Amino acid sequence: MLPVRLQNIISDLQDQPWVISLLHKGKLFIVGGSVRDAYRGENIKDIDLIVEGLSMEQIKSILIPFGRVDIVGESFAVIKFRPKGHDGEDFDIAVPRKDRKIGDGHKGFEIVTDGVSILEDLKRRDFTINSIAIDVETGRIIDPFDGLVDIRWKKLRATDKNAFIEDPLRILRGIQFAARFGYDIDLSTLEMMIEYSHLIKDISGERIMEELMKIIKKEGNTQIALNLIHDTGVDKALFDKKMLHEEGFEQLDAISFFYLLGLLGDVDPAEFVKKRLKGELRLEKDVKNLDKMFSLLPKMREEEDLKYMLSKIFSDSPALMDAIIIPEEVDAIVLQMRLGKIPKSLKDVMVNGDDVKVISQGRIKDKEIGNVLERVLRDALMNRFNWRDRRDSMEHLAQIIYEN
Repeated sequence: MLPVRLQNIISDLQDQPWVISLLHKGKLFIVGGSVRDAYRGENIKDIDLIVEGLSMEQIKSILIPFGRVDIVGESFAVIKFRPKGHDGEDFDIAVPRKDRKIGDGHKGFEIVTDGVSILEDLKRRDFTINSIAIDVETGRIIDPFDGLVDIRWKKLRATDKNAFIEDPLRILRGIQFAARFGYDIDLSTLEMMIEYSHLIKDISGERIMEELMKIIKKEGNTQIALNLIHDTGVDKALFDKKMLHEEGFEQLDAISFFYLLGLLGDVDPAEFVKKRLKGELRLEKDVKNLDKMFSLLPKMREEEDLKYMLSKIFSDSPALMDAIIIPEEVDAIVLQMRLGKIPKSLKDVMVNGDDVKVISQGRIKDKEIGNVLERVLRDALMNRFNWRDRRDSMEHLAQIIYEN
């Protein structure tokens, strides 16, 4: 039986003029994650459609009068379609595809679309839970690989024995789904993931990063992800050696996750993000600053030095204040900053470099202003003056300058 969500979507689609036009010449199916998520009881954010019996050009020509049509991708061409007046996500529309072996290895395949059926398209998908289609015209469920059974039993099972040879990234997709959905991986599927995990070496960092980030952004269990990276052998493909195994890291943020991943893999975490995963500069900097924080912590003998060090790091990486992995002593200082008991940075203090120039009447040169302001920030962090008050801050600054 169709979930209510899917019933409503189908009913709405059947009333759309563009759908009626497509059904006049071909068959239309809802496929992939939208079907899976409906049966999992999740909200459906976007709808993936497959049109059988028409070429991409024919589909495009039918859709153009009804809205905006964009073709994205290369060999995996997909039409992004936004009907006139539609305020939701674009529809992703494609034709059935299958893989044809043309050479050795996981790159020795080409994509075929001519004369391919919906059943052949479902067979080439990664996991059975994604190999389900719904006929838009009749509401008929097409589930040749028992994906609905696997959803019911919360099981991840590869649709085909060649799934990971055709695209090794599916191994990471399996890890991502297991972490997000809490599904167990079928034993034979796990054995295939282990067998072909070495092929991850040839996958670009951008694609690997995209799958790992989905775990974070969609609130997956990061401990499950770390366990599976270790157990499948993906760690050897990433680090050229087995990573360490640790427990207790179920809900990590992105900075904490990638820092810990690099640490367990015995590599420089920031360099790993930059060079292997091709991560964004902001994430690389945040991971680097987290690494710096942990390396400097043991050297911080005085409370003032610790607070000053953290203030400088948080000024450079504000997101670190929310990192789950930071230790309790740092967390306590972060709480003081959030409550306004101590400043987060010099910006919170009521004086600046121009004030130094005015009060010193130019005696303190530009290269020395930083030293004066460091003293001001250190005193503010220890609440030696009322740093929230402009007058008191100016008097304290004048005293520092006079002492110099």
